[in-house]
Amino acid sequence: MNKSTPISELPNLKKEDNSNAYEEKENQIVSEILSEIDNSNKENVNMSVEMPQQNTQELNAEMNEQQKLLEQQQKLMDEQNVAVTQESNNRRMEETLNSSVDNNMITNIVNMLKQPLIVAVVVALISIPKIGTIFTSLLSGREKLAPYTTFIILFAKSVIGASMFYGINMNV
Repeated sequence: MNKSTPISELPNLKKEDNSNAYEEKENQIVSEILSEIDNSNKENVNMSVEMPQQNTQELNAEMNEQQKLLEQQQKLMDEQNVAVTQESNNRRMEETLNSSVDNNMITNIVNMLKQPLIVAVVVALISIPKIGTIFTSLLSGREKLAPYTTFIILFAKSVIGASMFYGINMNV
């Protein structure tokens, strides 16, 4: 970029010989130097104008590429997040279904067996022979009720059994 003329290359003209020629040569050298300065300034300005344009175009291209890459990475991350979320939801649903099936099955079995077990206990308690003899001894003193003793004992046992069933069923 430096296009200066060294002093040793300048023409060695003496003022005494030809002052007009010397002045013309001097003027020519000065104008060459000025024109070189002007040209170098123009080149610097042109280069500085061209460089930013090229740099901005290159920067824009790089920014566009980076933005596309970021968008692709964001899409991939979103897809991965959706997949992870779906997988965790599926696991939770399976665990819930498995535990509820186990709990529901056990609960259903207990509920199905609860009432028949209560009835079995009540029937076993009422069918104890001692209870029948107690009722018979109470009714033996009454002659009018003697023919109906079996029906009265049966009715009394059924009322006692129903009240026991109701009481046990409410507490359990």
